[in-house]
Amino acid sequence: MSLDECLGLPLAEAKRLLAAGGWQIRRYSFTGPLRPLPGEEEAARVVRLRLVGADQVDLVVAYVNTHHQRKEV
Repeated sequence: MSLDECLGLPLAEAKRLLAAGGWQIRRYSFTGPLRPLPGEEEAARVVRLRLVGADQVDLVVAYVNTHHQRKEV
């Protein structure tokens, strides 16, 4: 698994893939103007990964609010 494969994925999915590949997430932080509501952190999307040590990565995630988008019928 390549670390680049995690870009754009929801945080929860990226965590699963990284763990399965033997990577440890040292920390993650948010960027951008929006912050998730409590309990919605896992829906944030991974926008940057940084290798910080042997099998350790830092993630930068952005929260994208899609609740305002209307669904096509």
